[in-house]
Amino acid sequence: MVKAPRHSIGRRPLLLVAGALVFGAVLTSSSGGYRYGVTDQAFYIPVVLDEIVPGLFPLDSDLIDAQDRFFVLDDWFAWVIQLTGLSLPVVFLSAYLLTLLLLYAAIVGIGQTMYRTGWAVSGLVFLMTVRHRIPRTAVNSVEGYFHPRMLAFAVGLCGVALFLRGRTRWALVVVVAALLAHPTTGVWFVILVGGAAVVSDRAPTRSLLLWAASGVTAGVWALAYPLRSQLAVMDDTWIEVLSIKDYLVIAGWPIAAWISNLAIAGFVFVLYWYRRSLGVASRREGGLVAGCGLLVGLFLLSAPFSRGLVALAVQLQFNRIFWLVEVVGVVYLGWLLVESPLPRFRRQAAALHMRPRRAVVVIVALLALTRGGYRVFVERAGQPIIQVGLASNEWNDVMRWASDQPIGTHFLADPVHSGRYGTSVRAASGRDVYLELIKDTGIAIYSSDVAHRVARRVRDLGDFEHLTVEHARVLADRYAIDFLITEQRLELPIAHATDRFVVYELK
Repeated sequence: MVKAPRHSIGRRPLLLVAGALVFGAVLTSSSGGYRYGVTDQAFYIPVVLDEIVPGLFPLDSDLIDAQDRFFVLDDWFAWVIQLTGLSLPVVFLSAYLLTLLLLYAAIVGIGQTMYRTGWAVSGLVFLMTVRHRIPRTAVNSVEGYFHPRMLAFAVGLCGVALFLRGRTRWALVVVVAALLAHPTTGVWFVILVGGAAVVSDRAPTRSLLLWAASGVTAGVWALAYPLRSQLAVMDDTWIEVLSIKDYLVIAGWPIAAWISNLAIAGFVFVLYWYRRSLGVASRREGGLVAGCGLLVGLFLLSAPFSRGLVALAVQLQFNRIFWLVEVVGVVYLGWLLVESPLPRFRRQAAALHMRPRRAVVVIVALLALTRGGYRVFVERAGQPIIQVGLASNEWNDVMRWASDQPIGTHFLADPVHSGRYGTSVRAASGRDVYLELIKDTGIAIYSSDVAHRVARRVRDLGDFEHLTVEHARVLADRYAIDFLITEQRLELPIAHATDRFVVYELK
């Protein structure tokens, strides 16, 4: 390997810092900017608030607990807030920045072990900023807000980088730590790195048997006790509620979904074979690809159970295995574009008066910057690039009023209000709401009781846009609802109003 010139060594930390800043800026712009209180934070914000103020959601506690029992996020987030005195929006922003830093460190670490040049590592950094949806997983490669899943992903990739550098023990410690952020994402990384370590490190048979026995024992114990109730077969109501999450149950997948996901794995295996034929693939790289094969095999083994509607097979969301496999594919794509002996866009390079590999990196960087600029300045024109707290709009003005009402106050709003107005009632006001269809349906994955609750409330509500005074009062009596938030004008007592929204008193 050619040593770097001495004058470049002192510049390296500055280049890494500059790269981190560019990576964070381009990735955030690719997501349309940083936002607080959106999408899946409809669940994560309430669980942290409930940990800080126990009993904050007396009417929705059973629903929230159905998913929260699998997470420890709320415990350590609440501890940080109570220790530092910082607000939840600031802590979420800090966690987002930490996620970006870990993700950048992991990408650079992986690139330095898989590539020969700094240009290729730079190309990988830009490739990873391009936000896209992983087929049939409901997962984006990156997010413009804090999500525990992304934190676990970043931590897990740090474990992969450590593994590729020959530090297997530390890699296993790190991927186990990912479980604290997001259990299922952490589990997939444990399997990926664990399987890779078995293949590449060639552990003694005795050690392998010991670890295998420990894993089987832990799995049997989990299935016999804490997860026993999750082995039930989903009933018709449960499946009907989950029907809008069409990626969850493999029985509903079209053939194109199978082709697209298996093609991701095929790309990884073919590129590894190509690198190996050139003599540039390391033994640890082979272990990593074997780990990917283990994950794909695990997905295929889970398919019959998912088709059989076994609750646990659906809840574990084995399809998200392809998120990890896909990122390995992105690493291979970066090598294919920049360092492989295939033709390297010589015409473009000549036009830019650059060497081919540099031209490819410049083109990738320009594409990433163009996409990010379009998202920020066209799709979300006029909106702040960084939104630390709740957006300034009429809906959140109503939410601030709602947050001043006593704990236990129950609201009725458009069931898809979080998607229509940007934030959910629970996350924005810290108060109970009759139905938040998008997130309540997601939580229903983990509980038959929650699924039946959602189905019953959807049926009892009917068409919200044509809600009558009589129907609103019937719902208020049946579910102890205090206020109705709507854009309609009804003959009911007004408790609060803006130009767009009216809050009616139902009791």
